[in-house]
Amino acid sequence: IEKRTFVRPAIANGVPADAQALIAVGTKESLGKAAPALAGKVEKPGAAEGYTVRAIEGKPATVVIIGADARGTLFGVGRLLRELRMTRGSITLPNGIDVTSSPKVPLRGHQGGYRPKVNTYDGWTVDMYEQYIRDMIVFGTNVIELIPPRSDDAPDSPHFTLSPIDMLARVSQLAIDYDIQFWIWYPAMDKDYGDKATVDKAIEEWAAVFEKAPRIDALLVPGGDPGHTEPKYLMPLLEKQTENLHRTHPNAQMWMSPQGFTKEWMDQWLAIMQKEQPKWLTGVAFAPQNRLSLSDMRAAIPKQYQIRHYPDITHTYSCQYPVQD
Repeated sequence: IEKRTFVRPAIANGVPADAQALIAVGTKESLGKAAPALAGKVEKPGAAEGYTVRAIEGKPATVVIIGADARGTLFGVGRLLRELRMTRGSITLPNGIDVTSSPKVPLRGHQGGYRPKVNTYDGWTVDMYEQYIRDMIVFGTNVIELIPPRSDDAPDSPHFTLSPIDMLARVSQLAIDYDIQFWIWYPAMDKDYGDKATVDKAIEEWAAVFEKAPRIDALLVPGGDPGHTEPKYLMPLLEKQTENLHRTHPNAQMWMSPQGFTKEWMDQWLAIMQKEQPKWLTGVAFAPQNRLSLSDMRAAIPKQYQIRHYPDITHTYSCQYPVQD
């Protein structure tokens, strides 16, 4: 607000007697302690990460934001920021507001790949990542995803402000600070995971990344683009990497994407999913270069596996959603 209006609202842990206008923010519990009269006028949203934002008539002019939990409170603040009209010296809410909202889907995330291939992220500082994460929270994002230091890209960039592993660790800490999920999109880059020595080396390499990150909620390993490993070798590797991951992040999940598979490999993967039903796997990403439609994938794999819709919206020319001309 201050950046856009040059007005910085004062922050108080109660209702000031001389307030001209008031934005009351918190969970039902925290606001009930700081401003019980206001908290009593707004019901608690029922669903996790939900919020209610309500303008209350009278003096002082008041808007109350109540979150179902800490994340819901942040998303409620974001909704109000989107509704406010901010000009120099003025903060208005033209038509009032009375909105209760809760998420339609549990995962709402974006990848911020700190690497040379893109034309922006590799020049970012930690402060820029923090601003970006805040901006995404305004629109309801609850997952930020990075990539490991080794992918299908150059290992260095002249624009890097930190090494890739150090930036991954710092963004992981930002996810803790804002209580959103931190994922790693982790391609399996080696040529032969049927070879024990290759697998052992991969276990050691991935463990070093896991140890650096203070928070990891999930790994997502693509079946291709990059990394092309036959399912009969890829799935045992991921089982070992799940155990590896749990040494430092015991509650982290393992997800994979069957993208880039030939029909033969897809049939092999479906047989593993249907017959073995691996318990270490949480879910599957419906990503680009997938031979099945979303509905066919849902019908083909056991119901206990969640599916994350994972569209490629970040390229403009040769991609899943090309931009015309």
